[in-house]
Amino acid sequence: MPLSLRLRFGSTCHYTTDTVRRLNTRLNALAHANAAPGTPGPADSSLGGWTVAVKSNIATATAPTSCASQSLENYRSPFTATAVAALEQAGARVIGTTNMDEFGMGSKNQFGIYGPALNPHGSDADRSPGGSSGGSAAAVAAGMCRLALGSDTGGSVRLPAAWCGVVGFKPSYGRVSRCGLVAYGSSLDAVGFLARTAVDVQTAYRVAATPDPRDMTCMSQSLRARIDKLVNSRPWLATTKPVGDMPLRGVRIGVPREFWVDELSVPALAAWKQGAARLAAAGCEIVNVSLPHIPHTLPAYYTLALAEASSNLARYDGIRFGTRASGLPSEAASLANASLKYANTRTHGLGSEVRRRILLGTYVMSAHACRHYYLPSQRIRRLIQREFNAVFALPHALCESSTVVEERSGVDALLFPTATDTAPLQHEADACPVSSYVNDVMTVPANLAGIPAISVPAACHDGLPLGLQLAAQYGDDELLLQIASVLETVDR
Repeated sequence: MPLSLRLRFGSTCHYTTDTVRRLNTRLNALAHANAAPGTPGPADSSLGGWTVAVKSNIATATAPTSCASQSLENYRSPFTATAVAALEQAGARVIGTTNMDEFGMGSKNQFGIYGPALNPHGSDADRSPGGSSGGSAAAVAAGMCRLALGSDTGGSVRLPAAWCGVVGFKPSYGRVSRCGLVAYGSSLDAVGFLARTAVDVQTAYRVAATPDPRDMTCMSQSLRARIDKLVNSRPWLATTKPVGDMPLRGVRIGVPREFWVDELSVPALAAWKQGAARLAAAGCEIVNVSLPHIPHTLPAYYTLALAEASSNLARYDGIRFGTRASGLPSEAASLANASLKYANTRTHGLGSEVRRRILLGTYVMSAHACRHYYLPSQRIRRLIQREFNAVFALPHALCESSTVVEERSGVDALLFPTATDTAPLQHEADACPVSSYVNDVMTVPANLAGIPAISVPAACHDGLPLGLQLAAQYGDDELLLQIASVLETVDR
């Protein structure tokens, strides 16, 4: 049995309401558990009988869309997110909403009104499940549900998946509608999927990945058709057939050297090498590649993400959205200085980490800082996108006019670690608030480029999971899921 299967809590999932509540008492993975989950769909439907947990920043009709924030603690959305509705129509039933970092801002699932969530693998001590979709990853890992939805702005699905020993997938930007997802960084956000196997993730993804006229950033049907034509025109995959125990014969995997960072632990490096060897055994050709601007992605990401967050979160002022704080100044004073209303409400309604990021984002968008931080970060983002385009054999559907691939000059996917180490202690203090941002060093490049990426359980160190990450060209989600399914089962 491969390590990816030994990491999981057996083969049995606990879907009964009583068992879910008992597990949640220990893990605090669910923010709200539905008292009477919806009736499961027919067994012959694609998701018939599946139980799904939804991150608290994705709109549902059965629980508050709180984003783990005091400002939205009692907010109920008047509509259901497109991705959730698609899963329900396919037969899945929502069991509740999951714990998270407030507004998706955090890497350890500790910034939120529901308190910290815990990793099911932390038997000897309370370990972090990762963030910000830590509740979703913990629920899947503990067997509380078969599938969970999360949001991924800079790795918020893949990092928790790696630390909890499950599969976490961020589709290409625009593949899955963001309608109903509360915005953090609008040009970076994606609805992601967490499950125990890549096959389950692929099944749910195919249900949810449809055009949506309510989301202008969602891929149109014509763009999806163009991508399909590109993907199906690769001669090296069309003419190379799998042979025996080499199901990925003809696939070329790149190993980018820039991800060998100083923070990478010895166990994570060993898992990376083992993963490359396992893919080679499955028929892949392993080659070294270079992405020179990867070291600049983390500061560029946080500059852009926080700038967008400061704009997106301006609506939570107690007037348009959010609960207005009590103890406001007198009516006369508030009329004289209306900003006091906003300041008091946002001070009480938003947590310390969210306020920190709003302040930083507001600063980098100021006239002086914009020239020195925001605009250079946008240039770095464009360079990163071009470097990914240069290493992938498949052309970028939005950048190339050709719809036929004639010859291969690059790789089909990239392999690198999801996290620099195993899950840390939940209550372990960071040296400074900004030091926790380093957890995202492996995951943010995919969000900046808008490409699909997936984390697969790869190894185990001292009883704690380690994940490996695969990334592919924009729109090449299906090949990525195929490779991931082989990677997690190649030792079987």
